[in-house]
Amino acid sequence: MFFTTNPICAQTIKVACVGNSVTYGAGIKDRATNAYPAQLQNLLGNNYEVANFGFSGATMLKNGHKPYWDKTEFKASQNFAPNIVIIHLGLNDQGNNNWPKHKDEFIADYLEMIALYINLPSKPRVIICKMTPTFSGHHWFEEGMRENFQEIQDKIETIAKTANVELINLHEPLYRFPEYFPDNLHPTKQGAYVIATKVYGAISGDFGGLKLPEYYGENMVFQRNEPIIITGTANTSEVISVSLHNNKATTKATKNGTWQVTLPAMKAGGAYKFSVTSQSSKNITFNKVFVGDVWLASGQSNMDWKVHQMQSAPSVVKDSLNSNVFVFSMDAKVLHGNKYTQQDFAKINANDYFKYSGWSNQKDEVFKNFSAIAYAYAYRLQKELNVPIGIICNAVGGSPIQSWISRERMEKTHETISMLNDLWLNPLVDSWNSKRKSENFNFNKNLKNRHPYDPTFLFDAGISPLKNFNFKGVIWYQGESNAEREDLYTRLFKMLVNDWRTHFKKPELPFYYVQLSSINRPNWGAFRNAQRKLLTIKNTGMAVSYDAGHKTDVHPTQKWIVGERLSKIALAKLYNKPIAFSGPLLDFVNVIDSKLEVHFKHAEGLKTLNGNEINDIEIAGANKVFVKAMAKIKNDKLIVWSPKIENPRFVRYAFSSFTNGNLINKYRFPASTFTNIIE
Repeated sequence: MFFTTNPICAQTIKVACVGNSVTYGAGIKDRATNAYPAQLQNLLGNNYEVANFGFSGATMLKNGHKPYWDKTEFKASQNFAPNIVIIHLGLNDQGNNNWPKHKDEFIADYLEMIALYINLPSKPRVIICKMTPTFSGHHWFEEGMRENFQEIQDKIETIAKTANVELINLHEPLYRFPEYFPDNLHPTKQGAYVIATKVYGAISGDFGGLKLPEYYGENMVFQRNEPIIITGTANTSEVISVSLHNNKATTKATKNGTWQVTLPAMKAGGAYKFSVTSQSSKNITFNKVFVGDVWLASGQSNMDWKVHQMQSAPSVVKDSLNSNVFVFSMDAKVLHGNKYTQQDFAKINANDYFKYSGWSNQKDEVFKNFSAIAYAYAYRLQKELNVPIGIICNAVGGSPIQSWISRERMEKTHETISMLNDLWLNPLVDSWNSKRKSENFNFNKNLKNRHPYDPTFLFDAGISPLKNFNFKGVIWYQGESNAEREDLYTRLFKMLVNDWRTHFKKPELPFYYVQLSSINRPNWGAFRNAQRKLLTIKNTGMAVSYDAGHKTDVHPTQKWIVGERLSKIALAKLYNKPIAFSGPLLDFVNVIDSKLEVHFKHAEGLKTLNGNEINDIEIAGANKVFVKAMAKIKNDKLIVWSPKIENPRFVRYAFSSFTNGNLINKYRFPASTFTNIIE
C-alpha cells in the first residue's frame, strides 16, 4: 500500500463504511458480496478488514426523518474501533421532508459526526464523500430535489475544508453512467464497483501509476499563444516532472490521483521533445510534438465522411497531403442497423465507445479514414496561416444533437428532462433515430442499456474526455437527425454551444457550423432557415452547402468545398484575413406598393449562377400562403412580386427541401435559405 495515516505493521487495518442504502447495497443482487464495501474488501486484500455499516434511508441530519445517529449501525461502527472511516451520507437529506426545514443544521451535524469518529480511541483517518448521483428520473427531481442535491454537495465540500478531512468525489464518473442506476438513486453491482475503486484509490493512493489522456501522443499539437495546461493521473503524492522544448514544470499528484501543470504560452513551432516523468512509475516521452492551432470537428455522418469516400478522393490522397496538418480520429466502435449483441452492449459505455487513432500527418490509413470536411478545413488553414494545424474528429453517423449535450445542461429544463427520462419512442426524438434504436434493441423496451443516440451519451463518451484539452475552436456538421423539429433544434443548438463553451472553459469559443445540404426529405428548407437564424449566437459562422447536395443521397460527396467554406469563415472572423466568407444573408425586407424589396448582408455583386432567372423564390400575403414569385436584382437588392399577391408581406427563398436556388454574390458564395416570417 502507498500510505495510510495509521500505519500498523502486521496488524489488520479496519475500514468502517458508514452510510445509507448505497453503502448498504440496496437493490444489488447478492448484496453481501457485491455492495461496495464487499468489493472494496476484495480490492484492499487481506491486510484490511472492511465492514458495512450502511442503513437504508438514513439521514445525516439529526432532525431528519431517519437519523443515522439513532441507528445501531452508528454505535456498531464506533465499537468496531476503525482505523479508517468512510462517510457517505446526504442522499436522504435532500428530500423536501428534510432539507428545506433543517438544511441550516447540516454542516454542524456533519462536523459533529466527523469529530466523534476522529476522537475515538482508535484515532481513525476520516474520509467523507460527495454524494453519488440522483438522476432526473427520480419522481421528486423537479420538485426541489435537483436544487437540494446541489446545495448538499456544496456543503460537503465546505465541510471537508472546515474539518480538514479528505474528500472523495463519488459523483464523478458515476454521473456519466446512468445505466448503473436503474431506479435513478441506487447503483448496480457495476456502479458499486466504481465506488469501491474510488475509495480504494483514496485509501491506498494507488491510481495505476503515471497516465496521460489518450489523445496525447507522437505528432500531437498543442495550442499556440495560450498557456499550455497538461493533465494526467498518477499515484498519490507522486512527483511529476514535465518538459516541453525549453519549458519545464514539476508538481505532485493530489490525493485523488490527479495532477496538472501549466507551461508558458509558446509560439507556433516544432518538432519538440515532450516528456513526463515520475519518481517511481514509468516515464512517457514523445519525440515529435508541435505547437500550432488545434480544432475539434464533430457532428454526424457528413462530418464523419472519410477522405477516401469524397469526390476526387484519389487526387486528394495523391496531391493534397499536407505534412503540417496532424489528424486524430475518434471512431465509434458500435454503429450499425442490426440487433446489438452482448459484445456490442459492452462497448456502449462512456469509457469504451471510441477507438482512438493516434496522430498522423502521413499518407496512411489514419489520413484516408479521417473526416474529409475536417481535413479540407485544416488544409486551407495551414496554407494561409503557415503554422501546424491539429484537428480531432469524433463525429458519429446518425447522432442527434441531444446525444452531444451534457447531463448537467439537459437537467435544467423540463423539456430536456423529458428527453432524458423517456428514452423509448419519445415524440421529441426524430422518427429515424427511434426506429434505429428499436432495431438495435430488437424492439425490447425493457433493456436498461444505453444507446449511442440517447441524450448525453456522446458527450459522456466523446466530449467529457477532451474537456481538459485546449482547442482553438469547433467545426460542426449535424442536424439531419433533428430535421423534423427545427424549433426544438434551435433550443438544443443554443444549449450545446453554451454547454461546450462552459466545459472547455472558453466562453467565446468559436463555433462554425454547416447548414444542411439539399435532399428530397420533408422540412429541410425550414430547418436550413432555422440554422440561418442561429447566427445570432456570438462567435458563430455558417457555411451554406445546399448547392453541394444530392436529390436522394444524404451523403453528398462534394466535401472539399464545404471544408473550404468553413475555413474561410475562420480565416475572416477569427484570424482577421481580408477575404470573403459568406454568401448573401437576409437583412431586412421593405414593402413597396405591391412588391417586396429584400436587403442582404454580404450581397456585393448579387447575381444568379450563370445569369439565369432566380429559382425557388416565393411570395405571400398576410395569410402566409406562398406562391411562385417573379424576381429581379437591382443594386444588390432583390425585388420580388407576383400578380396573384396584391399586398405582399412575406418572401422565402430556397425553401424546397431539394432546392435549385441559384442566388450568389460576386465571390460565388450561395445565398442562404431564408424567409422574413418571424415565429
